[in-house]
Amino acid sequence: MTDPRLDAAPGLFARTLAGMARRALRVEGRLPGREGLRRILVVRTDDRVGNALLTIPLGLALRESVPGAQVDLLLAARRAHLAEGLGLGIVPFEKTDAFRHPLRFFRFLRALRGRYDAVVDAAHWHAFSLTSALLSRWAARAWVVGSHRGPDRIYSAAVELPPADASEVEAKLLLLRGLGLPVPPSAPLRTRAGEHLSQWAAGVLGGEAAILNPGARKSDHRWPPDRFASLARALHAERGLRSLVTFGPGEEDLARAVAEAAGPSAFLAPPTDLPHLAALLRRAALAVLNDTGPMHLAAACGAPTLAVLHGPEGARFAHRGPLFAALVRPEVPQALAAALRLLDTAQTAREPPRTSEERA
Repeated sequence: MTDPRLDAAPGLFARTLAGMARRALRVEGRLPGREGLRRILVVRTDDRVGNALLTIPLGLALRESVPGAQVDLLLAARRAHLAEGLGLGIVPFEKTDAFRHPLRFFRFLRALRGRYDAVVDAAHWHAFSLTSALLSRWAARAWVVGSHRGPDRIYSAAVELPPADASEVEAKLLLLRGLGLPVPPSAPLRTRAGEHLSQWAAGVLGGEAAILNPGARKSDHRWPPDRFASLARALHAERGLRSLVTFGPGEEDLARAVAEAAGPSAFLAPPTDLPHLAALLRRAALAVLNDTGPMHLAAACGAPTLAVLHGPEGARFAHRGPLFAALVRPEVPQALAAALRLLDTAQTAREPPRTSEERA
């Protein structure tokens, strides 16, 4: 019986090409022991910010499980910087090179062929990606791992789908089973993006401030802007906390409308790229964001994060931990209560332990 969580099965062309690749691109079909896993590649070709960030914990878990191995991440070229500085190798992938710069793409493929003892296809567990599967098979010398969906025979091991209550990070970690490695219960997001821009961020924030990010790639994932403005006013009234309203490409008018509706409780951010947004999030007292890439960036930067989900199905993109909360299209009082709890939790975490004399 087909799992109803899966997207539609790939078409005849994808299935045929996957079958041809399985026959043409031979792998040893033998899982190396830990001592034989000298080079491991995790493949995630998706260009979206959140999907790159959600793959990093898998790479870090592999590095911890096989400390003698070189673990590389193949990421979309313009998202590769999100994984820099974490002890993982980075393989930037530019899909458009296949038709814009074919010679460069050929050199990339030639360098990748059979280079890794094991390759993990970390594309969506609910949707087969032909590009990701082909690259994974191409790069593998001995073993290929993927999720149990689509033309699974392209993999040496196809891992069963995650349970219904698994987060996206936890679902990725289950792929470790395909290498015979233990699966940690969870893992935090991490990135070092924006660390070098701390002084700039301090100047923009001008002191303690919350960050509100009302935009999202999908318009139906956006909490109404008037609620963002109302929340900004409530945070200012309750804690004297002003809010910086950030925005992505094409979202400046939306952010400006929120800032203007909030009055003196909020102010508009300058245009930011991802490293600059990350720098602001690192210094934020609180971040309130829709279910979108910057929400994952906030969690990866350690900001107390309130995620506003568009529906219950978005819960799998939530994160574990005391500094993260997720609500489905809340009313403002509900969002305010969650925000205040996050602020209090963060404050407690920053306070030094009390001595026995102080406790007395």
